[in-house]
Amino acid sequence: MLRRILAPFAALGIAFGLALGLLFTSPAARAEVPTEAPTSAEAVMRPAPEWKRPAVPEPSGGWTVQDGLYGDVHSTWGDRAIARRLSAHLATSVPALAARLGLYPGDAVEVYLVDNEVDFHRMQPGATPDWADGTAWPNASLIFLKSPGIRAGDAAPLETVLDHEIVHVLLGQAFGGRPVPRWLQEGYAQFFSGEASERSMRLAHNELGLAPMPLSELTQGFPANGLRAQIAYGESADFVAWIAGRGGEEGLRKLVARLADGATVDDALFSAAGISLANADIEWMSTVPTAKPWFRWLTNTNLWWSIGAVALVVGAYRRRRRSKEKLARWEAEDRARAAAILERQEAAWREANETVLPIWVGAPALGPRPRRVLVDPRWN
Repeated sequence: MLRRILAPFAALGIAFGLALGLLFTSPAARAEVPTEAPTSAEAVMRPAPEWKRPAVPEPSGGWTVQDGLYGDVHSTWGDRAIARRLSAHLATSVPALAARLGLYPGDAVEVYLVDNEVDFHRMQPGATPDWADGTAWPNASLIFLKSPGIRAGDAAPLETVLDHEIVHVLLGQAFGGRPVPRWLQEGYAQFFSGEASERSMRLAHNELGLAPMPLSELTQGFPANGLRAQIAYGESADFVAWIAGRGGEEGLRKLVARLADGATVDDALFSAAGISLANADIEWMSTVPTAKPWFRWLTNTNLWWSIGAVALVVGAYRRRRRSKEKLARWEAEDRARAAAILERQEAAWREANETVLPIWVGAPALGPRPRRVLVDPRWN
C-alpha cells in the first residue's frame, strides 16, 4: 500500500531531477553528448587502473574553474578568458578525438592552465622536461598547460597542444596502464591533433642529413639530445601517417583496439596494416633518406664523446708534463740563486777575516830582556 502511494512522488522526483540537469547544462555541452557509439566496430573503452589522483596545489590567488561535460578547466583570474575558450574547445574535441580513435570518452579530465614556470613544474605529479608546453597524466586524467604568457612566440596554438594531451589521456585510459611504444603514443598524439608540422616532417625525411633512428630505438623513450628528440617526434608522426597511408584511419583504430585488447604491437600492426613490425620498420625506413657519410660521423654522439674523453686525457697529460717541467725549472733557478748567494757570503767572510802581516814578520827572535838589578852600595 505504501509503495503505491510513494510511487507517483518518486516518478515526479526523477522527472524534476532530469529537468534541472537539462536546465543547467549548457546548450553546447548538450549538443555534444554522444547518442551512439563511434562508427568503428572496434570501439573500445578500458578503465584506468586504480590510482589516487594527486592533490594539485593552488596558486596564491586561487583557481577559477570553467565547468564542462568532459572536464573542467582551472586557471588564474587573469587567464579566465583563455580558460573559457579552452573549455568550449574541450567540449567538442574530446568526443571528436575519441570517435576518430575508436574509443568512448573516459573519465572527465581536469585541465590546469598555469601562468608561471615554477608552479607548472611544482604542480606535476612527476618530473617534466623544461621545454614541454603541456603534459598529460592519463592514470589521473590530468592535463597541465602553460599559459600563453610563458610560452614561446612561435609555439603551436594552445588548442592544438590541448588536443595532443587529450589523445594521450584517451589512449592511456584505453590501454589501462599497459606499456605502449613511445613512438605510437607520440605519433598518434601528433597525427590526430594536427601537430605534425612541416618542420617535423622535414626532420623525419632527413633533409638536414641526420642519421635516421629505427623504431626499435624509439620504443622505450626518446633521446635526451634536443635535436635528436625532435627527429624522434617527427619520425613517430611520419610512421603513423605511413600506417594510415596503408589502412587509413580505420587501420589506426584497429591498431588501438587490438592493443587495448592486450595484443602485442606486432600482432596489432599486422591486423591493422597487414605487415609485421619488423617489415614495416624496414619498408618505412626505406622512405627516409640515409645520412651523408660525413654528416653521420659529424652527428655521431658516441664518436664525439670518445673524442672528448681522449682530448681530456691528452690535455691532462700535457698539463701534467708542463707542470713537471715548470717545477724542474724553478728548482734549477732556486739552486743557482742559492749558490750565488752562498758564494757572495763566502767572499765577504774571507774579505772580513783576512789578516795583514806586519813588516817584521820573519825577523830573528830577540832574546829575553835582562833583568834590571839594583845594587845597594852599602853592601860593598
